[in-house]
Amino acid sequence: MRLRDYMRINVWLLPLLLVFVPIILIMFGSSFMTTPSTYYKAILNDGWSVRHGDFYAENVELKNLDIGTANRGDEVVISRDIPKENVPSACLMFRSIQAAVIATIDGKQIYSYGEDYAQKGKLIPKHFIVIPLNDAYATTGKRITITFKVYEDNAFSGLSEVYYGNRHDVELSFIQSKRLPFFIGGFLSLFSFLLLTLSSYLYIYHSHDLSLIFSSVISFTLGAYNLAYNDIFCFLSDHEVFFCMIEYITLFSVPFAIITFLVSSHPELNTNLNKTLIAINALFPIVTLILHLLDIAHMNNFVSTLHVIALSEAIMILPQLVLNVIKSYEEQKSSPEYVGKTSDSILLLGLLLFIICSVIDIIKYNVFKFFVAGGEISVNINFMTLGALCFVLCLFVFYFYHGIEHINSVYVKQHLEGLAYTDALTGLMNRAKCMQYMASVRGSFALISLDLDNLKTVNDSLGHQEGDRMLSSFASLLKQTFGGLASLIGRTGGDEFLIAIEDPAPGSCEKLLIDLNDQIASFNSSEKKFNISTSCGCAYSNEVKDQSAENVFVLADNRMYAEKEAHHASKMGKFVNDIIGSSLSNEGGESDYE
Repeated sequence: MRLRDYMRINVWLLPLLLVFVPIILIMFGSSFMTTPSTYYKAILNDGWSVRHGDFYAENVELKNLDIGTANRGDEVVISRDIPKENVPSACLMFRSIQAAVIATIDGKQIYSYGEDYAQKGKLIPKHFIVIPLNDAYATTGKRITITFKVYEDNAFSGLSEVYYGNRHDVELSFIQSKRLPFFIGGFLSLFSFLLLTLSSYLYIYHSHDLSLIFSSVISFTLGAYNLAYNDIFCFLSDHEVFFCMIEYITLFSVPFAIITFLVSSHPELNTNLNKTLIAINALFPIVTLILHLLDIAHMNNFVSTLHVIALSEAIMILPQLVLNVIKSYEEQKSSPEYVGKTSDSILLLGLLLFIICSVIDIIKYNVFKFFVAGGEISVNINFMTLGALCFVLCLFVFYFYHGIEHINSVYVKQHLEGLAYTDALTGLMNRAKCMQYMASVRGSFALISLDLDNLKTVNDSLGHQEGDRMLSSFASLLKQTFGGLASLIGRTGGDEFLIAIEDPAPGSCEKLLIDLNDQIASFNSSEKKFNISTSCGCAYSNEVKDQSAENVFVLADNRMYAEKEAHHASKMGKFVNDIIGSSLSNEGGESDYE
């Protein structure tokens, strides 16, 4: 089966992959696979009293409560009665975003978090607050009050759900709710290290293509951001400051990774405009990180700026990529290298899916944060997560198709070169290839010039068919003798041949010519119509002062013609001797008769 037919048959695998993988992952993240709790566990969503500035409400649900945007200096206070169910190892768990937290039961403080960051002027990272209720019997039914002290502008506009129950059950419930981002984020992060290992090897030993390295950066930034945004790092580790920076750095680095990958994999996109965009994208996370570490401006203040930059660049880059795909398709469609689908079309599909999914989540995040009751605290990025997975899968398929295209291109190139540089009769390299080789050869080498004797005689007496058979038979003897040792075996003319050997040992050519004569003698012993003989001359590059292939060939050719003259003189001498011998024999016969 031809490569083109194979690719057309298997092209349906990509849409099936893009459809079924997300479906399987959505099922994986659904409640269908949730493990039931061992003890009592509840989400304390209703029955809360909430105060934020002039806003006050009683007996309300936290999930859809519109408290407005919490800014620097605000305090948000929520309170309610702790459930009366007695639970072993009971705890309360909720999430705070860029705010210090103080928890009291009946006016007695039992927990605090974040004040130390605020006093130092640092960004208070988001944190999963777990308040253990060690004496469950003493706390059940009592009033718990949670105060959020805000030290950032636009910190949050919604309140986290509060979990109550056995600590193991509560934590297990959180992990189960994050199965999808945990799985995809983990997969993308691990896949990035696999790509980085492969790309480093290919870059060092095969080519200087950076696109695979940047594809690993894309996979890592998307995977790490997915894990950080969904609080998985914060939940599993106490280093929330570090992982808070990881969340923002990876988010701010995604546009840089994507546009750099596109430019490195598509040289036609390497324009001054795109170089400027790369510089902006590279500086953005660096500058924001410096400002953050110097406490001049915290990184959370630049998220909206990033959204504007990313959407603007998508509008500028996508038309260029689409036009490039169309142009590439038109060029390859009529080419023998075309396999039915271009790798660029796969990449474009993945990028479009990722951009569409990201735009949906960006719009959703900003709408919920500023316009919808409940705020952004409950907003997930599942669209972006699935889009990132599809994009990385398309990257993988892109390299697969790109590899197929490369293999096919090399095959076609070698086939065309074979037609252009191969002598049709003998299967050896033709004169054009021999000249090309001689123009490029360097270092230590040897050239052997050969001339097939008596070809014209065979053509004139036995016909050109036998002459062609004589040529092809001689070519076969050359392949048997020099095959595997010579860098070039070629036919430069009608009865003239050239052999090149690189890094030859002293006297190696002479030994090979002896082997050739033995092969010729063996052939002649079984051939009935003609005998093969050849005149040879060899020369080594170190015999010529400038070591140029042209002068080495001239020396080898002169030695070949000297041997040819010697053969000719030998034949003429034998011919003369045969005539003289015949004349003497006839004269002797007449004398005896007389």
